[in-house]
Amino acid sequence: MLIRLLGVAVAMTAAWPLHAGEQSAEELRLQYLERSLDSSRDSVRLWQDGWTAVYGTAAITYAALAIDTDDSDERVLHALGSLRAVLATTLLTVRPHPGRKGADPVREMAGPSLDQRLARAEKLLQESSRRTRSKRRPARHLRNLIVNLGFGGLVWALGNKDDALPFTLLGIAGGEAVLLSLPEQPQRDLAGYRKRFAGDGTADGRWRLVPRPGGLNIQFALQR
Repeated sequence: MLIRLLGVAVAMTAAWPLHAGEQSAEELRLQYLERSLDSSRDSVRLWQDGWTAVYGTAAITYAALAIDTDDSDERVLHALGSLRAVLATTLLTVRPHPGRKGADPVREMAGPSLDQRLARAEKLLQESSRRTRSKRRPARHLRNLIVNLGFGGLVWALGNKDDALPFTLLGIAGGEAVLLSLPEQPQRDLAGYRKRFAGDGTADGRWRLVPRPGGLNIQFALQR
């Protein structure tokens, strides 16, 4: 009987490092992701709230100027300025930065398993990094150019032609400022996460348990 009890104790002791190692690996990844999301929250929120406030204020100011003036050319210029600012505010509002709340969306999840929370945290960091990378895509800058050329064309056609060029250049400069000021930290954090947990900077990965005779193995599967 004593020998049997000792055998059970030895088996439990041998199984413990596997279980503890599996738990600590996923917890370590989740903690890393939460710290990364939280550390970039202030800069992301400043970008999000700052530009939303700038364009929101511009929309109201231009609208007030359009109502207050008796000059038809000035009314056209300010009305189009307000409309352009409303468009920018709307885009910032309906498509906010994914990292603006840090890791709060992960912590607020009630009930899901550790693996589900880990997947949510990974997705948030990936989406935040993707938003940063968007400022390097020529299509985003081309879209900014086309939109502002369109508004400039309306000023040319409906208002004072001398106002069209400054109006267009101001709009392009504002759009470029929004793009180029996107915080870089989410992209650095994602690269660091992948390097630390996947072995390189290009692969995603996920821990999984694989059955084996007499127990379980832990594997880190790379997803390219």
